[in-house]
Amino acid sequence: MRLRTEGIAWQELDGELVVLDLAASTYLEANATGTFLAGLLKQERTLEELRDALVEKYGIAPDVAEQDARAYVDELRGLGLLA
Repeated sequence: MRLRTEGIAWQELDGELVVLDLAASTYLEANATGTFLAGLLKQERTLEELRDALVEKYGIAPDVAEQDARAYVDELRGLGLLA
């Protein structure tokens, strides 16, 4: 999976991500962790790769990292922001 690029405006401000889907008028704000994951999703990634990156960067347990990554991906998917 990766982030969709068509019809989307992405801007990082003070370490947080702001996303606007121009076609759907959908707005998303992401904290530092969401911004980190979005940066990874500029390229094709698996859920396992996102989980491992969270474990490495933040030192959290793999099961917590997987829950967080899955929730973030589910939100992006629900908003139609994944390609």
